[in-house]
Amino acid sequence: MGESQLYLISGSILIVLVMVDVVWTTLTTQGSGPITRLMTAGAAGLSRVVLSVAGRRAMLAPIGPGALVLLGTTWLLTLWLGWSLLFGAFPTGIVNSQSGDAASLAERVYFIGFTLSTLGVGDFKPSGEIPMLLTVVAAFNGLVLVTLFITYAVPLVQAVIMRRKVAFTVSLLGANPQEMAWAAWQEGNRQAFEDELQTISEDVMQCCEQRLAYPMLDLFYAKWECFSLGLQVAILDEALSILEFGLQPNYRFRSLNFSKARKVLAHYLRRVELPNEKPHLITPPVSDTDALQKLAVPITNNKVDAFQPLAERRARLHALAHKEGWDWNTVESAGGTWPPTA
Repeated sequence: MGESQLYLISGSILIVLVMVDVVWTTLTTQGSGPITRLMTAGAAGLSRVVLSVAGRRAMLAPIGPGALVLLGTTWLLTLWLGWSLLFGAFPTGIVNSQSGDAASLAERVYFIGFTLSTLGVGDFKPSGEIPMLLTVVAAFNGLVLVTLFITYAVPLVQAVIMRRKVAFTVSLLGANPQEMAWAAWQEGNRQAFEDELQTISEDVMQCCEQRLAYPMLDLFYAKWECFSLGLQVAILDEALSILEFGLQPNYRFRSLNFSKARKVLAHYLRRVELPNEKPHLITPPVSDTDALQKLAVPITNNKVDAFQPLAERRARLHALAHKEGWDWNTVESAGGTWPPTA
């Protein structure tokens, strides 16, 4: 195989690889391409290391934006390299516009750069029919790449805002599972609570689909509990478990809105990439409902058996909270002291 053929094949492979990843990631709404998936996994691993070493959630804030910028840069540089190699198959395919001399390696790379950016400086030009056609394709390719990246980045940021809004809405129901359950149990609150569940269910479903389209959403960590959707989903689901399984049989919540909310939260757990095997899946202890019992809420006498059917679901909630950098104690005690005091 000659040198020109090697340049042609290797350049074509890189161009196809990066464009497959770009199209898969930005247009299919079915997750990420191979390059993006690898970078997302690497950034997630970095976030775990940063959190364990620094112990401060504020250090996680740059990871999401940084990964997004790095992704765009990687796409552009890989495409730039691919086209540079492809044009390397034509040693005299790019010439100086004035002297007509063949461009050097650095000058070819320079020509490819401004061609991809569609700047059209004009101090170098293609020479020959094939390089001329390739120049047009390269310019169009660069324009498509930049356009797709922008159309991916803007909705991604909007989805981050949506997640924060939904998380905050959930947090307004109560700072922890016990407080949420208490708020729903109080006289006159049940219908309002279930109406709120309907709205939250619709919003969480939208977040589910956004997560499928933009797996990089998981890299945008919230500093505060009230803005972390994964944490708030865990708190809400635990509260609903108390209302469905933790109460005595005659008092359990089983309305249509309530059942719908449970199914939507289960769907959210399926959408998020979580470990499916031990030792990563750990079922946390059953929520402490003693304070609710003291407030005359009819808590069942055998909580452990009542919550047994939820073991796998609660293990995935534990993994979800841990994935977003929280421990289970935060789920049970977020928001400070509870129950309310006189």
